[in-house]
Amino acid sequence: MLFRFLMKKLVTDTSSEEIRRVTSLLKQSGIKYEIRTVKPRGGIGTAMDSRAYANVNLAMYKGASLPAFVYMVYVNRRDVDRAREVIAA
Repeated sequence: MLFRFLMKKLVTDTSSEEIRRVTSLLKQSGIKYEIRTVKPRGGIGTAMDSRAYANVNLAMYKGASLPAFVYMVYVNRRDVDRAREVIAA
């Protein structure tokens, strides 16, 4: 529960390249950060997909885009303003 009070969300994106750019800038500036990753489909949805693909003997996600992930970067509340300046430059 302390996480909610100490950290504030800085960026949310589905692009791992953008998250890498942001975290590289934060690291260069000496700003501590934390990344949280979420699969929007969830565990049950992914299990249902796997079972459906197995029943028809298809490779999972064949010909489809890879499963999406949502990346969230959090920084300390006291560093938010400085972090926004760093990633905007």
